[in-house]
Amino acid sequence: MELMLDTANLDEITEGIGWLPISGITTNPTILKRERPADFFAHLKKIKSVCKNICPLHVQVSSGRCDEMLDDAERIIRELGSDTFIKIPVTQDGLAAIKALSATGRHVTATAVYSTVQGALAMMSGANYLAVYYNRIVNIGSDPDRIIRELSGLAASSNGDCKILGASFKNAGQLVAAFVNGAKSCTASCDILKAGANFASVRDAVDVFNRDWKSMYGDKTIAKL
Repeated sequence: MELMLDTANLDEITEGIGWLPISGITTNPTILKRERPADFFAHLKKIKSVCKNICPLHVQVSSGRCDEMLDDAERIIRELGSDTFIKIPVTQDGLAAIKALSATGRHVTATAVYSTVQGALAMMSGANYLAVYYNRIVNIGSDPDRIIRELSGLAASSNGDCKILGASFKNAGQLVAAFVNGAKSCTASCDILKAGANFASVRDAVDVFNRDWKSMYGDKTIAKL
């Protein structure tokens, strides 16, 4: 399994890679708008520096036309390096761009996947990741678990290297469901990941352990005994 951070906030990224095995950083125009970077590429280069070039960036194109998507992709790669994953929305023009980029060996994350047919077409076009929008699929009355299962099955039967990337989560339970149903990777905000690690019942149990320890040895830790 792979876990990515869905943020462009430098503090969140620094914190996240400090306590979790993060394998990538995903961004899009909406995520970047929260940070409002004065210089787009300078900010993304800061993210790479914070990650010490260990976690690849997934950066989305800004246009809906195939030719402009390809121009965006080449500029992104020129500025940020060939290990960058280009995020392309799965539309007709997007599929043409995915096909063209994959033919030249570029890394592609097909994004805004709401259906099995979208994902299948992106997979056949050469995408490396399929970003399935979990909660947004729920909001339109469809079943993200079924879509992830179907796409995972198609990926396995095709013997390719395409991975299902769960995205757009509302809570930690949705993230777990995506993994259970076959997603090889998921991207989530720091808030969701923290919520998954900080249940009140867990904190209560830890408090009991600490209290019982101190009743025997005071403030000494095991290392200081």
